[in-house]
Formats: sequence, C-alpha cells, structure tokens
Amino acid sequence: MQINIIDAANEKGKIRVKIKYSKRGLTFSFKENDHFHAGDHYRYVIDSKASEVHIIPDKNGKYKFSKKGAEQKPLVDLRNEEIREAMSMARYMEVEISDNKIIVHIIKTNVNVDTMTDVELTDLLDKADKTTFSIDKEILTKNHEALSEMLTASGFFSDKVIDDISYIFDTVSLFSGAGLLDYPFKKDDSFDIKFAIDFNKSACLTYKKNIGDHIICMDMRDLDTEDVPEADLIIGGPCCQGYSNSNRAGNTEQDIKKRLLIDDYIRVVKAKKPIMFVIENVKQFITKEKGKHLEKVFSELSTDYNITYSVVNDVKVGGYSKRERMVLIGSIKAMGKVIIPDVELALHKTAGDALKKVTPDWFNYEDITKASAETVKKMAQVRPGHNYKDIKEMKDLDRHSDVYRRLSADEPSVTINNWRKINLMPPSGNRILSVSEAAAIMGLDKNFKFYGSLNDRQQQVANGVTQAIASFIKSIVKNALYKYINGILIQDVAVA
Repeated sequence: MQINIIDAANEKGKIRVKIKYSKRGLTFSFKENDHFHAGDHYRYVIDSKASEVHIIPDKNGKYKFSKKGAEQKPLVDLRNEEIREAMSMARYMEVEISDNKIIVHIIKTNVNVDTMTDVELTDLLDKADKTTFSIDKEILTKNHEALSEMLTASGFFSDKVIDDISYIFDTVSLFSGAGLLDYPFKKDDSFDIKFAIDFNKSACLTYKKNIGDHIICMDMRDLDTEDVPEADLIIGGPCCQGYSNSNRAGNTEQDIKKRLLIDDYIRVVKAKKPIMFVIENVKQFITKEKGKHLEKVFSELSTDYNITYSVVNDVKVGGYSKRERMVLIGSIKAMGKVIIPDVELALHKTAGDALKKVTPDWFNYEDITKASAETVKKMAQVRPGHNYKDIKEMKDLDRHSDVYRRLSADEPSVTINNWRKINLMPPSGNRILSVSEAAAIMGLDKNFKFYGSLNDRQQQVANGVTQAIASFIKSIVKNALYKYINGILIQDVAVA
C-alpha cells in the first residue's frame, strides 16, 4: 500500500484514491457522503478520448451501489465487457469523488511486454498490485486524527498492511549537475523528483537523458521561487564559492562577490519550507573561509530546522573509492534531529571490483583522452598503487601524490577528481581512465550515460557524488520521512 503526499495547491484539498487494475472490471468502495449512498442507483459514461469513466447518480439508472463491510460502504462493482475493455490497457485507476459524480481516471502505461525479462515483468506486476492513497500535505498535518480514524476503520493499520505501507515524497533538486545525487532517488518509488535546475548545458543534457526532462538549464539567481513546486524534500550540491559573472545588470561587483551559491539554495528552502533538505558537497564546505558557508546555513535555517552534518567516506558505506563528501541534513523541528550514522562496512570494495564491471557495451567506453608519446613513456614506469615517484625524471619533484597515479586493483581507488589533469591510470595499460571506468568507480552502472564534449563528460563525473554516498543519504532521508509520517498517522492509534 502506498501513500502519496501531494500539494494542496495542485489538488485543491481533495483526497484522491488510486486503485489497482483488475481484469475482472471496475470494483471499489468509498465512504458514504451526501450524494452517494449504498442502495442508490447510478449510470456510467465512458469517455474513451479522456480515458475516463464517469459515474453519475441517477434514480432511474441501471446500476446500484452495493453495500460492503460492517459500515455498509457504497460499492461500485462493474464487470461487463464494455467496462473490461475500457480498463484493459490500465496500469491503475485514480478515483476522484466530487459533489455530483465520480470520475475514474484510467492511467495507462506503454509497456512492451514482449521485450521484458522475466525479472522485469515480475517487478512490474508486483508494483501494479498496490493501492495508493494521495493525501494533501496540509490535510495530513492538520487532520491527522480524522485520517487515523478513517484508516484504522479501513484496516489500514492491521499487522498485515502496516508492513507494506510506502510513501511518495515530492522532491526538488537544486544545483543538480549531471544527476549523480538524484540517481538513487530517481530509482526509488518513494521519491518523485518534480523539479531540477543547473546552469551547465552539458550536465543538463546528461541529467535529461538519465533522470528526466524536469530539469531546467538556467542561472539560479534568475530562478523565481514561485516556479519551484512545493516539496517534501529539497536536495542539492551548491559549491562553496561565489558567482563568477560580476557584470550582471543591477548588481554591483561587490554584491556579486558577497553572493554565494549557498545563498540561493537557502532562498528556495525558505520559500518552499520542505520537511527535510539535504546539502552534499566537498568536505571543505565545513572549513572554507573559517566556516562561512556552514555558518550561513545555520544562521538562516536553524530557527525552523534541526541541522546536522558529517563527513562520509565512500568506501566505508559500500563504495569503491576513498572519496569523502560533506553531508548536511535539515529536518523540521517536529521531526527532531536526524542522525547521520558513523558506519563502516567490514569488507571494503576495491578499484578492481569496479573496473571489472566495465565492458565494451558501456556508452562511454571509448571516451579516453589520448596521451602523447612522451606521457605514455612516463606512464609505463609507474607500478600499480604508485605515482610519479616511479618516473626517473620526476621522482625528485614535489607534486601531489595522485599525479601519474596508477590504481591498484586490490585497494580502493583514490578520489576521482578530473583525472585527465593528473593522468590517473587503471591498474594496467599506459593510458588514463576512460569515462566509463571513472563512472564505475563512482558506483554508476552501464545504464548511466554522459553527454557533451569529452572534457564535459570527464568533469561531470569528477563533480558528482558517488552512488554509495548518494544511496546512503537517500536511505537516511527515507527512514526519517517514513518515521515522521508514520508518527503523524499512527500516534492516535498507538495511544488508543
């Protein structure tokens, strides 16, 4: 069973109910009101163009609302051939009850079953066999007592059902980049990413191809918060730097220098007031400029939110690299502070584990910057796990330890930054990593494809968060949101 927390502005305060498709026809019950009673007659009209069935009260109608259960709820039970044919292509139906009629919206999904694997088909059928409630967020908060009574009476909180409750949380993504933070959220049915924004055109193209076309490519400074949908969750990775263009109309150079990317993230959070927000960034976000960026988040948002942050290591949470990222989570006061657990898996993955997944059918398999003959000679001198110190003409130089680094197949990878600039190499072969190899080390699968110039593709990988850390964030957020919403719905039941 699935609860979708929806926006009051879009739904006008209504509770809409999604019901599963049945090849037997159209069957559902609902709470009696002034216009619909058990025993009343009705007729229906099928609007094929709109994919709707309209159920209209009519004392001379051919059909009658049956009675269901101890509460004698009105029951619609239409199983004739005409109804079955109208429903035949439905993934599910959405029932909307208004003052004078019931509208059943037939939601169709184009799926080519012939091309699906047994696993995909089983997963599809499993997902289809669910009932979904869409609940206005304001109604949920203000009327949780009445909702608890309603759901309890329906058996919603029975032992059998309670374990199968899931929710859909509307999500907004800011400073989205290529979508590496969004990717685990996109793959989880509990989250619906409604909106995303980034300034980089190539990153936006990659995002569209992999996550969805809900991203807009524009400067965050030009974003009107009225254009951002209401959200339960806001996620994003604003860099700890200021804007670079000091010639924008209406702004002095001093104003531009003072304005940081984090300022616009905060601006949207203040306007949309989500239940939770997440900031993911380099660990220097905490300390850069004497902690100015972190202090700004606390000073602007801590009145309304509990805020916690931590540095998370990729390999400790199931990744393939030593990459570290700062994770900051804000939660409304009613939730309490969300803990970011300090965990470390006993078995660490290695660069070799990631690289062995990469095969020629990966989209970016051949995306490799070709090295000069002189560079190839230098690469040939470096052993796995070593760096430029193995190169005769460079061993006495003072360089960053990752310069001319050759990865060891038996150890976690070093942090994937822009590896073209430092000549980061796989365990074997005198070349730098391909885009696919770097993506695999970041935890991505072959289905994720990078677009733009070769330099753009490399930079998109380097700028992103690893999938292990992104999934770790998603799990923390999901658990906290579930706990909070369950608390609202169940607290009165628990007292009883």
